[in-house]
Amino acid sequence: MPQMDIRQVILSGLKGESKENIREFIQDAINTREENALPGLGILFEAIWQKSDANQKDTIMNWIEGALK
Repeated sequence: MPQMDIRQVILSGLKGESKENIREFIQDAINTREENALPGLGILFEAIWQKSDANQKDTIMNWIEGALK
């Protein structure tokens, strides 16, 4: 049996979805507070991080730093 690539499953499942549907995916993952929802959020974060330039990464880090205070 071929190994499932969770990154591809998550990203292809959201590809072409509206902002509202993606927002619902994120909010549902947060609301459920279940650990099995965390990989999906991590995959989205990874995709954002990989497509961000240095300035955008700095902004993201500022948001994270602010959220942790």
